[in-house]
Amino acid sequence: MKNIAIGILLIILVSIVVEPLVEMGIVFREKVVLSTAISNACRAAKDRSLEYELLRGLDAKINVERFKEYFSDAFESAMNVSEQTDDGNTLTFTSNDGRYNDFTVSLDFSNEENNQTGQWVSEVDVKAQATYKFKTRYLKLAEEAEKDVDYQLISERKYILSVKN
Repeated sequence: MKNIAIGILLIILVSIVVEPLVEMGIVFREKVVLSTAISNACRAAKDRSLEYELLRGLDAKINVERFKEYFSDAFESAMNVSEQTDDGNTLTFTSNDGRYNDFTVSLDFSNEENNQTGQWVSEVDVKAQATYKFKTRYLKLAEEAEKDVDYQLISERKYILSVKN
């Protein structure tokens, strides 16, 4: 009888120790998914939003509205989210399946002339962040008890667009 009680106690203790480790693995996977979605959305948007008239002069200027539109479409399909608001250069996305909390994506655009070549070069800084939604039971309980367990998923990218002959 004593061995059975020790066995049950060990099972409970191991589950308490293993569950946060499982959550860490899930967090790592979510960060990879978010980073990949941002990277793919930026790649799709940058290729389709350059001003074609300026490409002859090897200038890389971005049409900001087209970039935001293509970025939004690609990000929506990659993360299964839908765009809620478009407030200037800040986009807010809501999860379609309740898997994520709301994502806030901020885009910062700049155009500058390269002094060496005389060509226009565009830069896009992308920052996506959301409060992580816990998946395991113990951390969900801690979150519901209003403990300070908020964890932010953050992904930042900087794209420099230039045209080479």
